[in-house]
Amino acid sequence: MNLCFSVGEMAKLSGLSKQTLIYYDREGVFTPKIVNPENGYRYYTPDQLEELDSILILRETGLSLKEIKAHRKHRSRASTVEVLTTQKEEVQQKIAHWQAVEKRLEHKIASIEEFAGSSKTETVFVECGKEYLFAQKPDQPAGLLEVDIALKRLLRDASEHNLPFFYQIGNMVAEQNLKAGQFLQFSYVFLPLEKPIPGTQIKMLCKPAGLYAQTYHIGNYQTMGNTYQKLLARLTTAGYEIAGPSYEYCIFDCLTTQTSAEYATKIQIPIIKR
Repeated sequence: MNLCFSVGEMAKLSGLSKQTLIYYDREGVFTPKIVNPENGYRYYTPDQLEELDSILILRETGLSLKEIKAHRKHRSRASTVEVLTTQKEEVQQKIAHWQAVEKRLEHKIASIEEFAGSSKTETVFVECGKEYLFAQKPDQPAGLLEVDIALKRLLRDASEHNLPFFYQIGNMVAEQNLKAGQFLQFSYVFLPLEKPIPGTQIKMLCKPAGLYAQTYHIGNYQTMGNTYQKLLARLTTAGYEIAGPSYEYCIFDCLTTQTSAEYATKIQIPIIKR
């Protein structure tokens, strides 16, 4: 028998497992050319080394075995350029996707670290920059259940429109509801955006830059009113008044803790001197 390679030898040469080579054979992608008629053992020929290299290159680009098999059956220079160009475009899309995921993760990590280094439930006054929000109104009566449903729609729509949003969800309570003590009556749900999206039909709000009163609510939403009352009392003492809606940012939820008693929500309200 001329020089040839058993499945085990080919596995060692290629760095693949024997099981992978057997699977490639079974799928008709890479089949040993020689079969020993006496014992049925199967062997690869030297020219198949290059053949396997080309298959592994195509596999690395993301092609399925079915796609590789189809390409190899009718391969040509033109078809190869077409296949590689298509895969290049898909790789570029994946790179853009994972770059967006990286920014979202950085933003999420930063929000958690900010909470760890904050004064927690104390009210502080901070200067905030302009922020763009992808927002939707919850259905009436605009309570907690309607907010949860609206957030699901918002996340779905953000994904469908491929918006540059962060792993951050939030709610807004209108100024008049804050003054009336209706702290669980919500005007919008939102996702902060990395940048504004011009020329689209989506609902985008701009959170203005300026001075904000900020605190954190620890616990579930049913006790949110207590935190708001303390915050509003602090504003009165410091000589400030509300100048817009509150912005609530979810920091700790079921992603980060096992109990709602440990949930954390950052609250920011624009303020002006009385």
